[in-house]
Amino acid sequence: MTDALAGHRAFLNRYYGTSRFIYDVTRKYYLFGRDRVLQRLADDRSWSSLVEVGPGTGRNLERLHRLRPEARLGGIEASDAMLAHARARCPWARLVQGFAENAAFVEVLGAPPDRILFSYCLSMVTDRAAALSNARQAISGSGQVVVVDFADFDGLPAGFARSFRGFLRTFHVEPLMDSDFVGATDVHKGPGHYFVVAGFTAVTAPSAGGAGASAKCS
Repeated sequence: MTDALAGHRAFLNRYYGTSRFIYDVTRKYYLFGRDRVLQRLADDRSWSSLVEVGPGTGRNLERLHRLRPEARLGGIEASDAMLAHARARCPWARLVQGFAENAAFVEVLGAPPDRILFSYCLSMVTDRAAALSNARQAISGSGQVVVVDFADFDGLPAGFARSFRGFLRTFHVEPLMDSDFVGATDVHKGPGHYFVVAGFTAVTAPSAGGAGASAKCS
């Protein structure tokens, strides 16, 4: 593990060591779009396995399990504190410690997953291109990488957007930009460009780039 990854892992463990107990309550007020994505995933019967990057408290996986109890679910989590919390909440899922940029996604469930989900997580990843490339190479041939996250806020009042960006940076969060969606097959931005939903198909070319620091998401 690089010094950057080790440092980020330590930060996550400090921050989420206590906040994991109230995380879901506080985040429901501004993590918009994720439940719509989860419902869409549940309604889509073309997949049977899913790995979430940064499952955090396990909230999303628990919801998917209720909607699709037959599906095989797993996760890659950078925070040891959140990993322990999610494992207790989701004993039927296979959850392992790792970072999005270099995670061995195929090993989580023993085969290429049909879906890899980034729910308000990619905005906490240093090398987003490497993380997406790694995920796109890991999914099954007909699989999809699904992203829901903060967008560029271009449709919101400038003052609010500037203040909210500053608030998010205190949590090591940088909203996604259009450049992050090069190669996406489907991109939809919510009202005011507050959030964005995007899909990526599988690729086979090897990725280039370094290993930045991933994080948990929710």
